[in-house]
Amino acid sequence: MVAPLSWLKEYVDITLSPEKLGEKLTEVGLGTEKITKIDNDIFFEFEITPNRPDLLSIIGIAREIAAIEARQIKYPETRIDIKNIKPKKSLPLNIQTESTINPRFTGIIVDGIKVKDSPKWLSEKLIKIGQRPINNIVDITNYVMFELGNPIHAFDYERINGKVMKVHQAKGGEKFKSVDGLSYYLPKGAVIISDRENIIDLCGIKGGFNSGTFENTKTIFIRVPVEVPVLIRRASQSLGLRSEASSIFERGVNAGGTPEALERCLDLILEIAGGEISSSIFDIKKEDFAPWVVNLSYERLNKILGITIKKEIVLNILKKLNLSPKDTGKDLIKVVIPTYRNDLKIEEDLIEEVARLYGYNNFPKTIPEGEIPTKTILYFKNYLIDEKVKNLLKADGFSEIYSYSLISEKDLVNLNINSDKVLRVDNPVSREFEYLRPTLKINLLKAFVQNKPNFEKINLFEMGKVYLGPTLDEANELYMLSGISNEKNFYEIKGLLERIFEELNIDEDPSRFIDVTRDGVIFELNFSDILEKTKLERVYKPIPKYPPVVEDITIEISGIAKTGEIINEIKKQSTIIESVELKDMFKNNRTFHIIYQHRERNLTNEEVGKIREKIIEAVQQKFKAKVV
Repeated sequence: MVAPLSWLKEYVDITLSPEKLGEKLTEVGLGTEKITKIDNDIFFEFEITPNRPDLLSIIGIAREIAAIEARQIKYPETRIDIKNIKPKKSLPLNIQTESTINPRFTGIIVDGIKVKDSPKWLSEKLIKIGQRPINNIVDITNYVMFELGNPIHAFDYERINGKVMKVHQAKGGEKFKSVDGLSYYLPKGAVIISDRENIIDLCGIKGGFNSGTFENTKTIFIRVPVEVPVLIRRASQSLGLRSEASSIFERGVNAGGTPEALERCLDLILEIAGGEISSSIFDIKKEDFAPWVVNLSYERLNKILGITIKKEIVLNILKKLNLSPKDTGKDLIKVVIPTYRNDLKIEEDLIEEVARLYGYNNFPKTIPEGEIPTKTILYFKNYLIDEKVKNLLKADGFSEIYSYSLISEKDLVNLNINSDKVLRVDNPVSREFEYLRPTLKINLLKAFVQNKPNFEKINLFEMGKVYLGPTLDEANELYMLSGISNEKNFYEIKGLLERIFEELNIDEDPSRFIDVTRDGVIFELNFSDILEKTKLERVYKPIPKYPPVVEDITIEISGIAKTGEIINEIKKQSTIIESVELKDMFKNNRTFHIIYQHRERNLTNEEVGKIREKIIEAVQQKFKAKVV
C-alpha cells in the first residue's frame, strides 16, 4: 500500500517528521517498508497484514496516525444525504441477488452525466499511487476505493439488457470479456452478474466490457457491494487474476461502510461529471451491518500483559482507536467496534490493541521465572540421537528420503505381506493410500526402482514410523530405520551399522538386521528399541602407562560360525584382553588381531601364553576350530 504524505494530511494533522512517523507506525504494527521523496511529496510504502483490510485505504492509515498523534480524523465532507434522497425521476432496474454470495448490494442510478478526462487534481492523486487515469467516472470510483477502502464499480445503465441485474455463481467454462478487452473462461463458483443476455461483471475482480463506462455513456448505475472473501479468493486464484478490489474483498471489506462510500462517490460524480440522481438508493441486505460490542476485563488485560496499565490510559488508548469504550465502574469495559475493524472479535484482540498502542518498548525487560525442569516429560524425544545417526549415514554416502505412511494393497502383495494383518483406513482417499505401512522397506524399494534408470550408484535411507497390528486394539507404533544400497557390500553395511552402534554405546550384532537381495543390500532395524538401549553417558579412561602385547591368531573353521560370536568368545577368556578385531579372511581361515593390556603393570610372556591357551581351547570346543 502506497500512501502519499500530502494525501494523508488532508484527513489528519501530522506534526512528526516522516522518518519519526515511519518509526512510530512500525512500532504499532504497520510495517513501513520504504519512505521515498519524489518531487514535493513523501511516499510511505506499507506492508499490510491479511487481518487489516481497513489499512488498504488512505483513511485507514490516517486513523492509525491519528491514534499515534492523538488527533481527530477529518472525514471528507459531502453535500448529499443519501438516506433522504428524493429523485425527480426513477429509472427501472430489477436486481436479483442472494445474501449467501452477495451479503450486501448498495447502489444508485445517475442520469445525464458527461464522460470526459478527470480534473488535474484527481489525475495527479491517482498517478501518485501508481494508477493510470482512464476517465472521470472510472477515476472517481478508483479514487474513493483508495480513499475509503470500499471497491466501487460503475455500469453503463443503457447497456444492461432488460434492465435486469442477476447476481449468481458461474457454472464453469463461461466466456467473459473484461472491461480492458481481455477474455477469460470462468471457473465454477465465480460470483458474476448477468443481465437478460450476457455476463456483465466478474464480481469483486473485474467489470465487463459490455457494460463498461465509455465516452458515449450518459447514464450509470453505481454499485458498492460486500462480497464473500473465500469466493473472491477462489476465483481470483483460479484465473490468476488479481486487482486492488479483489485484495480488499479477499480480506473482508467494511460491510457497514457501503452507504458512506456510495455517498462520497455520488457527490464527486455530480460535481465533476454532472447529471442527476435518477433512482432511490438500492441497499439489499439480509442483516444490519452495525457495530458490535466486545467486553474487556481490566484485570485480565493486566494479567495477560504481565504489567499494570492504569485504567485511564487503557480507556484513552481505546478512544484514540475510535473504539468508544464505556467504563462500567467495575472491572468491565464495554467496547464498541466499528464495522471497518473486522479483526476485532474477541477480548484478546482488544488486549493486543492496547498493548501495541501502549508500546511494546515500554514493557519492562524481565527474565522468565521458575525452576529449570529436570525431569523428562513423557512424550520427550531426543532428536539429537536421530541427527547423529543421520549424519553417520550421510557421511557414508546415503541420501535421506521421506515417503507417505499410506500404501496400497499391491505394495503389500509385492512383499508377500498379508493385508489382513495390516491396519486399513476406513475411508481412504484412493486405493493407492489404503493401508498404514508395516515396514519402511516398501517405499524404500519403490524409491530405489524410480532412481535406478537415472543413477548407477544408489544409497538411500529413511527414518520414520511404521504401524503394526491387524486392529486398533492391537496396534503398535514403532520408529524404524531402513536403508538400501546397490553400491556397498554386506560387510560395508555391517561396518556402518557397527559404527552407529558404537556411537550410541550399544552392544549389538548388526548382521541380523541386513538382508541381501538381487539388486543390493537392504537393512531395517527397530529404532525405538535402539533409542531405549542407547547409553549417552561415556566413561573416559586415562591412557595406560604400560605397553600392550599385540598378536595375531589364525584359526580354521570348517563349519558355519559368525565372526561376532567368535570375537565375543575370545574376549570372555580374560579381562586383560583390551580388543579383538577380524584382520583377514581366506577360505576357512580367519585371522584375529588381539591386544592384551594391563593398566597397573607390565604383562609377562607367561601370562599372555596362558590366556592364549584358554582362547585356543575355547574356540576348539565351541566352534570345532583349530589354530593354524
